[in-house]
Amino acid sequence: MRSLSQNHPQGFGFFLCLFIFTSSLFSEPLKKFKIVIDPGHGGTKQTPYEIYGDKYDSVSGRFLEPYKNGAIFKDRTEMEIVLEIAREIREILELTKTKKGFKKFQSYIRLFSDSETPWVRIEPILTRSDSYTDRNFREKDDKNEPYRLYNFPDFSTGKMREGRISFINREEPHLVVSLHINDGGPRANPESGGMGVVLSPSYQTFELLKNISEKQATPEQFFSTPWSNWMIFEKGYTRLESAIADAWIYFHGYWPDREGTKTNLDRFEGYRYNMVTWRYRDEDGWEDRVSQPDTPYAYEHAQFKAIGPYWDRERGKPEFLKREKGPEGYGGDNHYAGVELLRFLQYGLRIEAKDSEPYKSPNPILGPYISTYSLPALVNAISAYLELGDIRSDKDIYFLTKKKKKTAVSLAVGIYSLLVGLEIRKQEIPTLPRGKRLEFEKYIHKDGKSYFKDLQERENEK
Repeated sequence: MRSLSQNHPQGFGFFLCLFIFTSSLFSEPLKKFKIVIDPGHGGTKQTPYEIYGDKYDSVSGRFLEPYKNGAIFKDRTEMEIVLEIAREIREILELTKTKKGFKKFQSYIRLFSDSETPWVRIEPILTRSDSYTDRNFREKDDKNEPYRLYNFPDFSTGKMREGRISFINREEPHLVVSLHINDGGPRANPESGGMGVVLSPSYQTFELLKNISEKQATPEQFFSTPWSNWMIFEKGYTRLESAIADAWIYFHGYWPDREGTKTNLDRFEGYRYNMVTWRYRDEDGWEDRVSQPDTPYAYEHAQFKAIGPYWDRERGKPEFLKREKGPEGYGGDNHYAGVELLRFLQYGLRIEAKDSEPYKSPNPILGPYISTYSLPALVNAISAYLELGDIRSDKDIYFLTKKKKKTAVSLAVGIYSLLVGLEIRKQEIPTLPRGKRLEFEKYIHKDGKSYFKDLQERENEK
């Protein structure tokens, strides 16, 4: 109860605790939450990627990149491992739909906490329930059709269909949990593992990088921020060069040259916010303004204008709360939600470990992976984007496959804690969960509508 009341004024906190305690005695759940579980990938690198890939560009009329099929090593495939874990999490969370089932769910909670646990109903939704290998595709069939992130034209009709990001936003979830496994590559030490979260900063950080590119700010200003440990995703680039390249992609859709001063028109990542069905898309006909100065489609930084509904969203308070500062010091609620679930996973994988097991504890949580990732930036919900391990690490894969149920239980209880709050039982482990609930109240507009719900309501008004 302590963690539920500590974030409220004293008087209201006492009333809330009393209400929760008495409500748990009744036959209906205290509150209902919707959670989207997104097992990464599912498709394949079908060629040519201009026809079968992802990121469909309505300007050029083709896909801009191959479908990201996920990490593969020997007989291990990321898309299958995370799908199995996602199915387990869904099954466990579905216990909360009935009072009898919630009693079973409480037995999992008791592995982590002695708190009184109110009944809340959690509706888990998967973004995919199979992989392309589970379907009887013919050679020329579009094997990526059920699994794309972005909107795309239907092979047979030519009409636009919605990808997974649009699907997630239409579901209006409170929280999105995206499951992945990374590949550190043959030169990395697999024994260090690969557990971490993926973050996308907010407009404010990308604006700083844009200013550095234009010589209106200094690199030292970036290095003094917690974001300076950027993911290097281009061979030979420094962290600053990678960050500046990401800022160009964020604003323009184009890569810059290595110096970050000029647009590379041969490397286009697309106007991603216009590849999604939501109220933040630009109005029809926006393609006619591509390359024009004083628009979001100008090629150069100096001519770029961040105008339109998407850029208003990006500068808004809710996205700042999701992606900056927050309980972890940076990364906002996205960072907290992601690393808190990994702390629950660390806790759960350590309890009741047997001497006969080859591994007694998991690899540690690593620092965040930082880039312009799609889901953390483009879903209208708090996003916990998880890298559960390294595909090359025997230890990581052992826990994710042989201890699949324990992995799923840990993440499911962590999701419950993010929604309600738990007082965690103390253990001598390096990464104890905080048990603090997400403050969804911060995302309520003055008119009483939730920022997460507002998206679809405005879409329906058109």
